[in-house]
Amino acid sequence: MMVYNIPQYQRKVKNMFKAVIFDLDGTLCYTIDDLRTAMNAMLEEKGYPVRSKEEIYAAINFGSREFVRRSLPEELRADEDEVTGCHKLYSSHYDIHYLDSTYPYAGIPEVLEKLRAKGLKMGVLSNKGDSHTKKMVSKLFREGLFDEVLGGSERFPHKPEPQSALWMASQLGVEPREVLYVGDSNIDMETARNAGFFACGVTWGYRDELVLTSSGASALVRDPKEFLLYF
Repeated sequence: MMVYNIPQYQRKVKNMFKAVIFDLDGTLCYTIDDLRTAMNAMLEEKGYPVRSKEEIYAAINFGSREFVRRSLPEELRADEDEVTGCHKLYSSHYDIHYLDSTYPYAGIPEVLEKLRAKGLKMGVLSNKGDSHTKKMVSKLFREGLFDEVLGGSERFPHKPEPQSALWMASQLGVEPREVLYVGDSNIDMETARNAGFFACGVTWGYRDELVLTSSGASALVRDPKEFLLYF
């Protein structure tokens, strides 16, 4: 499958999209240090081994409950009661630490404002818990910048299942083919493909380029300003 940089693809797709839906962690914001702080606080409280940054990278992308499961000692991962209790404890720690060192990537706020000024519909779709997703977006970005913000919950299956993505497209009033979907992981690229969106991977996030291209990215972005070349 051919994978393009945006300038190379510009003529073919320019003005094709009416909406942009972004992943959050690793796409709009750097969050890994606070995720690790909260997870290790839970693990220490439970008397379990703490996790390195590399182990945290390996465990993310599947929603907060699976993040907890994958961070527990292997022999405990099938114990649903333990996962439930640890997830609740992790969430309480993340409530405290989710903005300790989390920040939007350089250039993201300015580009988002320019996209908004062009009249595009914009959304945030994350596997992070819905309450934390909404709180983070409200703290780091201005009110009204995004038309829809949705995190993980029992309402929809987690990405890469397409239900939440398709719901957001319907809320934005656009067809799937009119959505540019932006993310940093294989989960995001698979979500875009499953929903019929255009899959755009960013290279500054938590997965490398090979992961993005092998999981369905149609274009790669290496600088946020490149998004503007689509419109």
